[in-house]
Amino acid sequence: MGRLRTLLIGLALATAAVAPALAQGVMRDRLVVIASTSADAVSRMLGASFAERFEGVVEPTRRMLPTSGVLDLFCAGIGPQTPDIAVVVRRMPRSMVETCDSNGVRDIVEMRIGLSAVLLAVRRGEGAPSLTSRQVWEALAAEHIVDGEFVPNRRALWSDVAPALPRTEIRMLAPNLGTGTNGLFEDMILEGGCRDVRGIRLLFEASYRRGKCVTLREDGRVRRMGGLEVPAALLASAPGTIGVISYDQLQASGGNLVALPLDGVLPTQASIYAQDYVATRIVYLYAKRQHTRLREGVGVVRGIREFLNEAASEAAAGPGGYLSITGLVPLPPADRAAQRRTAERMTLMSR
Repeated sequence: MGRLRTLLIGLALATAAVAPALAQGVMRDRLVVIASTSADAVSRMLGASFAERFEGVVEPTRRMLPTSGVLDLFCAGIGPQTPDIAVVVRRMPRSMVETCDSNGVRDIVEMRIGLSAVLLAVRRGEGAPSLTSRQVWEALAAEHIVDGEFVPNRRALWSDVAPALPRTEIRMLAPNLGTGTNGLFEDMILEGGCRDVRGIRLLFEASYRRGKCVTLREDGRVRRMGGLEVPAALLASAPGTIGVISYDQLQASGGNLVALPLDGVLPTQASIYAQDYVATRIVYLYAKRQHTRLREGVGVVRGIREFLNEAASEAAAGPGGYLSITGLVPLPPADRAAQRRTAERMTLMSR
């Protein structure tokens, strides 16, 4: 409860700096959008395009939080001190829907924007080892566990991780911290890989556990760079180098990059659609219809319907849409059409 109170106070201070309302009864003149770490790049691009596309619109106030914090804050209540829109990479569970309802957040619009998938890739013609998430974490983590103690990771070859893997140098190109692709890499591969490690499970504090899962070695085995730079750098790297890229970047390589199987599944459009590929998440958007400006001019803020329409548009979430830069994989055509109808009608979630 204290953590939620802190989040609400922080958000209230952020929204207090917003310019005065533009119409009587409208309490804010800009949207407040909160997003999980893995969905922050999506929310940032949507906010910028929304402000460009609609004349006179101010770019939304944004805040990035862990997924649980996003949903807690979204469901904390209604009114100008609470957010209008949340963007996350997991569906709101029934327990959180009930929390929303008990706090008066009852008219919720739920949309699926697309699928996020993060891939490991090598150059065409090189060996393509089938890795597990656990092996990736063991190769890249700053520390590993020996006799119950955390010690610096000195593994140099993939065969040091598992004898069946190639005797090639561990070299990884990864996007910079704070990028959408890196957020997915941390959440879905690194954390997935260390989740069942006994020494990690025994750590009581969640943030400490996550730190042990996502803090990577700094001995030159992992190179950080801008996410858009990874494909070109991978093509110019030493043999055996692996890159962390999005599905869109794989497609854009024209076959020059090849994706590696992960946990026994090759990432293809079909396996991502079916969510058989482990490093796949659906990106969800939640909006409070109770905050929308009504015909009488009463409401918290303008622009919620327009923001939803932008998120569901082909220009954003369709094939070749600008959200593909974040690694977003478009939903199938029928699903995209359904999301556009939800946005236009602001259909309420029913679960």
